[in-house]
Formats: sequence, structure tokens, C-alpha cells
Amino acid sequence: MSPSFNSLIDAATLTYARAGRYAYHFARSKLRHDPVFRAILKNGLLPNEGRLIDLGCGLGLLSALLIAARRQHQLGNWNPKWSTPPQRLELHGIELLDWKVEAARQALGDKATIRQGDIRTAELPACTAVIILDVLLYLNADEQRQILQRIARTLQPGGMLLLREGDAAGGLRFHATSLAEHICCLWRGQGWQALHYRSTAEWIALLEELGFSVDALPMSQGTPFSNVLFRATRVS
Repeated sequence: MSPSFNSLIDAATLTYARAGRYAYHFARSKLRHDPVFRAILKNGLLPNEGRLIDLGCGLGLLSALLIAARRQHQLGNWNPKWSTPPQRLELHGIELLDWKVEAARQALGDKATIRQGDIRTAELPACTAVIILDVLLYLNADEQRQILQRIARTLQPGGMLLLREGDAAGGLRFHATSLAEHICCLWRGQGWQALHYRSTAEWIALLEELGFSVDALPMSQGTPFSNVLFRATRVS
């Protein structure tokens, strides 16, 4: 991890101290160890302007990182090998759990809009980008299709969907992914929750059927998991 990304994590998580010790330490650990956040910034996977909707945004960590990245770039403290972070992208998030919504609002203030709601039914305004990280596994197959259909209708032509899910065809690494998720559910008091995974090929087929052009990017670097990030562009 480069020193510039360490300093970016420091800047992104500083305000989470307002939301309590758990939120602060979770934010630092998640941003440091989950490769998806670094990949999004380094590779410029989000548009420079428009509206981003983070579905199941949790504590709003992606918004916090993008806000900090924008500021660091303006100050000239940016890795020249990385893409320029989005400068005029409106940041919106939808989260089901009220305590996470409150923590995100305390940390982000007026720099992002966080709404409480169920992504299956919440209103989705027109947007240029949608991101869903490790959320659809909690929905059944019909619900997964329905939310992706709604996203396809919401995205502007050429709009981007970033979707990360575990690859059900990932062998032992997939079993590690599934077990870790079940353990997290137990720790959160949700019991042995039913989880619904698809293989990479199945996700690509579904997204293409709904009018997206899709690239699949491995997204488990430094972890034992089988996660894949799907970069899907609305083409029809």
C-alpha cells in the first residue's frame, strides 16, 4: 500500500470519530483491507460528474473516500500513476439500517446525501453511476433481477453499474467467501441467513440480458475470497 493511500485513508476516516469508536475503527479497517476501494480510485472506474447512487451504502465509506480523494487531488497530494478522482460527482447513498444511516450522516455531513430505505423499493433518481458492493447476495434470484432491471431503467445511456459479488464457481475460495459472510451474519445477530450467489458467467449473462455491456474484474487481491467486480455499461 503506497503512503499516499495511507494518508487518504486517514483523511477519509477522520470524521468517523464523530460517529463513535466502532464506526471509526471499522471504517479504517474496511478501507485498508478491502481491495475494491483502492481499485475504484486507481483505475478511474467512476465518471467525473453526474450522480452516483451507492445502494446498501452502509456507513458511506465510498463517499468518504471519494470526498477525501477529491480534496487530496486539489491539494496536489495524489499519486500521478492513478486516475484523477471524480471532481463533480454528486454522492448519494441508500441504506436499510437506521444506525448506519445516522453514522454516515454524522461522518459525511452535507457532502453526501444518505437516505434510509430498502433498495428493493426505494426511489432511484436518474443517475450516471450506481454501485452495489456485496449486497445482492442477501436477495433471492427474482429480487436480484428486479433491482437490476430498475437500475437499468434509472441509469442514463452510457451510465455505469459497478457490482461486486462472490463467484459461485470459485471453488474453495468461494466456500471461504460464503463461510465468512455467514459468520458475519451470525455476529450481527441475523442467524444462519440464506444467501444467494451466482457464478461469474451467470452474472454476466443476466446483466447482458438487461442491456449492459460487461467486464468482469477479479476483486479479491490480498484476501482468500472469490469476489468479482462487474463493470457494466448501459448500452440499451
